[in-house]
Amino acid sequence: MTILEKIFKGIKKPHIAIQVVNNKLKNYRIRLKYKVLNRKIIISKSVRFHQNTVLSGKGTILLSDKVSIGYKLGGYYHKNVSEFQARYPDSKIIINNEVAFNNSNFIVSTNKIEIGSRCRIGANVTMMDFEAHGTLPHERNQIGKLGEIKIGNNVWIGNNVIILKNVNVGDNSIIAAGSVVLKGDYPSNSIIGGNPAKVVKQIK
Repeated sequence: MTILEKIFKGIKKPHIAIQVVNNKLKNYRIRLKYKVLNRKIIISKSVRFHQNTVLSGKGTILLSDKVSIGYKLGGYYHKNVSEFQARYPDSKIIINNEVAFNNSNFIVSTNKIEIGSRCRIGANVTMMDFEAHGTLPHERNQIGKLGEIKIGNNVWIGNNVIILKNVNVGDNSIIAAGSVVLKGDYPSNSIIGGNPAKVVKQIK
């Protein structure tokens, strides 16, 4: 269904027509902003922004085909934003095809974060591939150790999950809501949960 068809269909329900137009304008505004300001931010034509989204930093951010950010019925929608931050020139955030984000997510990379295709990301999820401050007392004003985060294909991440550096999650896995995922390899087809997170069971 085209945008015009949706608008005409919404004439009987004006709030639907207004929502369609607002979403379209939001998409154009976000795309234009980053096309002008930052050539290292690459947004596929089929990406859809349903929540205000901030893309920042000196690094590369790639949003691939059919990525969607924000969901009106998902919680944390109103007056909130999603933020993707590739801090340094060599930092990378790579979001592969058909990834759907809920609302108010925060992804910040100093090195590399990659999310595989067809993943489902809940609301208020945080991913950080580095220690924000040094571990030793005299290093607290310095950035800590850097790492990577790799999320496989078709992974479902629940609400309020925190994923930290040097995490590798295999395909088809589920990370339970509220989990804190620390460094390690988590096999495919796993249900992962807890703080610190561990493999709870396998999906058969």
